[in-house]
Amino acid sequence: MKIQRMALSKTALLLCSASLALSALAGCGKEENANSTEPTVAPAGTTAQASPSSSPKEEPFKLSLMLMQLQPEPPKADNVILKALEGLTNTKLEITWVPQAQIDEKTNLIMASGDMPQLMYIQSFKSPSILNAVKAGAFWEMGPYLKDYPNLSQANKDILNNVSVDGKNYAMYKYAAPAQVGVNYRKDWLDSLGMAAPKTTDDFYNMLKAFKTKDPDKDGQEDTYGMVYWKESFLSMFRIVSLWFGASNQFGLDSSGNVTPDFATDEYMQAMKFMKKLYDEKLINQDFAVVTNAKANDMFLDGTAGAVFATTGNLTTFQNTEKIKAQNAQLDMFGMLDAGKGLHARAGTGYLGTYMIPKKSVKSEDEFKKILSFLDKLNTKEVQDLLIYGIEGRHYKKENGVIVKLDNVPEAQQFAKERLDLNQLLLKNVANETPAKLTPIEQRGEEIKAANEKNAVYNLVEPYISDTYTKQGQQLDTMRYDMMVKFVMGQLDEAGYKAEVDKWYKAGGTEVLKEFNDQYQLAKKK
Repeated sequence: MKIQRMALSKTALLLCSASLALSALAGCGKEENANSTEPTVAPAGTTAQASPSSSPKEEPFKLSLMLMQLQPEPPKADNVILKALEGLTNTKLEITWVPQAQIDEKTNLIMASGDMPQLMYIQSFKSPSILNAVKAGAFWEMGPYLKDYPNLSQANKDILNNVSVDGKNYAMYKYAAPAQVGVNYRKDWLDSLGMAAPKTTDDFYNMLKAFKTKDPDKDGQEDTYGMVYWKESFLSMFRIVSLWFGASNQFGLDSSGNVTPDFATDEYMQAMKFMKKLYDEKLINQDFAVVTNAKANDMFLDGTAGAVFATTGNLTTFQNTEKIKAQNAQLDMFGMLDAGKGLHARAGTGYLGTYMIPKKSVKSEDEFKKILSFLDKLNTKEVQDLLIYGIEGRHYKKENGVIVKLDNVPEAQQFAKERLDLNQLLLKNVANETPAKLTPIEQRGEEIKAANEKNAVYNLVEPYISDTYTKQGQQLDTMRYDMMVKFVMGQLDEAGYKAEVDKWYKAGGTEVLKEFNDQYQLAKKK
């Protein structure tokens, strides 16, 4: 009961402070701050305290959003973190949640129908449908306005360049550490088998084989997979393996210094043969071509498989789930393995999707600026702390100005249940959050991330746009994915795979490479 009373008090303080900061509601501020040592929440981008009599209360801005859903259930309208977020941003949010596996299709359907929300999460910004819509004038250009917002103006210029179209910005990115992916695995299984953490691809194969054949869960049955794999849209996780074998990251240079795709290289073929070996020996699930990411995560968490492609953030999230705790499981992670070509880690773009504002649903510049203001407020310390850590007293405490999360107690599980996918609104265009005391598993994730970044390989053509790819990219990406799947599943031999690569060139790939190469060679001269 003591914890509950404290949680309610802290929640009231947070909501009231947000109202004070954003609407200058005098009564709430005086009553709550009379005996409080907590600072008054300031308006976005400022440090001064808000004046209780500065202006009359503004009505909350009603904002419709489309967001991506990863968890089995979305937050409900009375969710305590959602309510706190609305208070801090002075908004009334009407959120449409779309499962990750459906969001690209849903995005295209919404754009075709014209019935669009005011703010959309776009998972695949460089997809042909989005680029075509941008060039047709379907979205507001944000670039010229960013300087007017204290947090958005500090957004990373390199990442903004990665989400630009013809040098202009129509999207605000959701930050993602550029080299945070690898393999999460069951360390407790590995320890019970008397094996060391893998350093090479051979070690990894041996680990997965032991996970399959040596009963690591001690139930007396051979009922586990070494690793669970799932259907991908852009082969982003498969590239983890291809980079171990020395391939480029999507596009690199051939021996003549010209742009070439990764999947046409010998190194990529070696990576596919490695994955085929795992498939043939049933060390990975045989239905990987149709299993969703969410299903794969569940299979890892419930002990069906001993490893899964994931991020450093997943390492902490997975470790704190009820399923993992119920098994007394201990997780670990690695990002790189040596396959004889040195250590290489897959670098992303620096963002995990973008947020865009459609002109169809946002008619006026005034409304457009209000939405930019909302995006700016998502980057304040108060909102970042809320979305990262939760509510003080309910999910964490502070010691000497440092966040101490309430781990291994009901509050930690409560936070996971209450935040759910609201962290999709954690943009982190600038890092304003209060520093936190890291748990050992979080520290491990930071170590993996730092090691990956030292050996990160980036997509050579990320800043460039191919008109041919804009028009035919979906077809070309489908061909690329299908040929990999068919090879791994034994439906294509090496000669058949190379024939499919030739078809990719003839279907528009040659033009794509020329357009990328022309821009790359031109940029080299500048």
